[in-house]
Amino acid sequence: MVEIRANEAAKVPLYTKALENVIKRSKEIGLEKALAEWAREITKRRMTWFKEHKNSLNLKGTDVEKAFQLVLFEYMKLKPEEVPIVEKTARKIVWRSYDFCPYLEAIKKLGMDTRVVCKCATHSPVQAMIETINPKLHFSRNYVAIRPYAEYCEEIIELVE
Repeated sequence: MVEIRANEAAKVPLYTKALENVIKRSKEIGLEKALAEWAREITKRRMTWFKEHKNSLNLKGTDVEKAFQLVLFEYMKLKPEEVPIVEKTARKIVWRSYDFCPYLEAIKKLGMDTRVVCKCATHSPVQAMIETINPKLHFSRNYVAIRPYAEYCEEIIELVE
C-alpha cells in the first residue's frame, strides 16, 4: 500500500492549480510549450533546493547511485520500498516508482495524460538535477509503463558517453 505523506498530499491542490494555469496558457501557445514553461519553474525550484542542501547531502557510490539517491531519497524523501530497483549496473539503474505522486493525482483530476505531462514538464527537472552529479548522466522513463496505465512508473538513470 502506498503511504500518503501529508506534505505530498498538500501539493495536489497546488499542482492542480499550476496545471489549470498551464491549460489556460496552452490556449495561447500550445500544450507542450506551456508545459515546458512549467518545467522551467519546477527546475528552478529544484536547483534552488540543491544549492541550499548540496553541502549536507550524504551521497555514496557511483555517479549513477548518487544521482538516484539525490533525486529519490534526498529531494523526494522516498523510502527504498517505494522505488524498488529492478536492474542495477555500474552505469545504469532502473527502478519502479510506486510512491504517492502529487503530479499524478493532479493530472488525473484534470483528465490529462501522464505520458504528455510527465514527458514535457517533469522529465527535464530530473535531468537538470542529476547533471549536478555528472553531466553525462541521462534520465529516461518508460512511457508505456507509467501510471495510471501501469501500476508503477518505470524510470532509468544511465551514464552515457
